Amino acid sequence: MKQLLVTTTGKGAPLVAIHGWGMNSAVWKTVRPALEAEFRVSWLDLPGHGINNHIRADSLQDIVKRVLKVIPREAHLLGWSLGGLIAQCVALKIPERLKSLTLVASTPRFSQADDWQHGISPELLENFAKGLQDNPAATLKRFIALQFMGIKNARAIQQALIQDIVSNQKYIKKGGDGYANYLHALKLGLQVLSTTDLRQSNPDVPQHYLFAEKDKLVPAEVINDLKLLRPDAQITLLKNAGHAPFMTHPEEFVSHLLAFIQSNA
Repeated sequence: MKQLLVTTTGKGAPLVAIHGWGMNSAVWKTVRPALEAEFRVSWLDLPGHGINNHIRADSLQDIVKRVLKVIPREAHLLGWSLGGLIAQCVALKIPERLKSLTLVASTPRFSQADDWQHGISPELLENFAKGLQDNPAATLKRFIALQFMGIKNARAIQQALIQDIVSNQKYIKKGGDGYANYLHALKLGLQVLSTTDLRQSNPDVPQHYLFAEKDKLVPAEVINDLKLLRPDAQITLLKNAGHAPFMTHPEEFVSHLLAFIQSNA
C-alpha cells in the first residue's frame, strides 16, 4: 500500500488538517500562517487529490487506513466537510492518540434521512454525480459557488479557490495524468457523503463542531439535532459565514479553533 505524502510546516503541537470533497490542502491557505505560528501542521491531501493524486483508494475504509498511518501521536485533528467525516472515522479508530477533534461544516451524517432532516439533499448529491460524467471541472466550479452563495465580498476568494483547485491542477484536465484517479476519488467521495452514518458511533475525544450561519450545504439548523446527539461537544456558530468559514472569516475561525485546542492541550 502506497503511503500518503504529507506536507508538514510550523512548530508546536501536531495538528492534522483534512480538506473536503474535490479539494486539496490549498483550501487552508488563508489560515495557514496563523496555524503554522501555533502548531506543527500536517497539510493532508486525500487519495486522488493534490500531491496524492497518484494514489487510489477504493472505499471509506481504505481512505481511513491510509490516513491513520500519517497521524502523529497526541495530534489535534481538523476536518472540513467530507474531511470531517474522515476525521471522525480516524478518531473512532485511535482515540488514545488524539488530543482533540474539530469538525468544520461537518456532521456524523451528511445526507438527509427521515430522522435527520438538516443535511445535504440526496438530489443535490445525485446531480453532482451526474455532472461528473460530463464535465468534472464545471461541476467543481458549481460546488465552489455553492460554498459562497449569499456571502458578501467573497467573489475574490471564490475565484482564487477556483484557480487553486480547478485551473492549476493538471489532473482535472480530461485525459491528463491522474485524471482517472481524481474522477474515481470524486465519485467515491460522493458515495461516502451519501451513505455514511456515524450517529451511533461517538469518538471518545474532545469534540468541537464549528458551523456557519449561511451554509447552503450543511444547514445551521442541524445544531439542534447535534446537541441531542453529542451533548458533551462544544458547538460554535459563525455569523454571516458560509460552508468555508476559514476562507471568509479567518481571524474569527482561528480564534475559536485556538480557544478550543488550548483548553484540550
